[in-house]
Amino acid sequence: MKSSAWRAGILLSLGLAFGLASCLSSDAPNLAAEDLTEPAQFAGEYYATDFPEEKSDKVAIDGTVEAIGDRTFRLTFSEGDHKDEPVLIRLLTLNNGNLLGVMSDPDPAKGAMYAMVTHASNGGWVFRVVDVQPGSPSRTLHDALMRHGAEAVAYDTGTYEETHVKGRLSAANLRALFADPDFLQAVDTSKAGFRLSPKTPLTAGTGL
Repeated sequence: MKSSAWRAGILLSLGLAFGLASCLSSDAPNLAAEDLTEPAQFAGEYYATDFPEEKSDKVAIDGTVEAIGDRTFRLTFSEGDHKDEPVLIRLLTLNNGNLLGVMSDPDPAKGAMYAMVTHASNGGWVFRVVDVQPGSPSRTLHDALMRHGAEAVAYDTGTYEETHVKGRLSAANLRALFADPDFLQAVDTSKAGFRLSPKTPLTAGTGL
């Protein structure tokens, strides 16, 4: 199927296949329900496409978001009778008011990855995956991660490049990390992600 490559890339069983950059992942963070944001109208039926659009074959598949309790959502992609393994999504409001999406496999041992999440007035959502520059993490990035709760930072050059934060980060750790200028200068959210477009838009909306 034409869409299988990008779909497989965001599943946390994972592959983490996101272009030339190195994906940022971590052990499953320690997030309680009271730490999380539960936007109204997030659960629903969507068309899912690659983001940004210029790297997509523009084949849309189905995406279903379900609220499963404790301010946690389950995202499942499907094409016809085929369903992918679900991804759990938790949303954390950062200090600047932006939303951070914490995406994990239902098996917490497989860890988590991160995306900046924006909402359109037509009910759509864009997930911009947090990448770091290819290659072993710089000293600046390593030190920023260690300042905000990392126990260690591992760099994997297996099938895909991955910078992995070891240790269970808290909501406070993540808010501090995403407010740290050294960290923000080392990450990129423009290269990979996905868009969820509602099958029944609320309004004409504005594009993201």
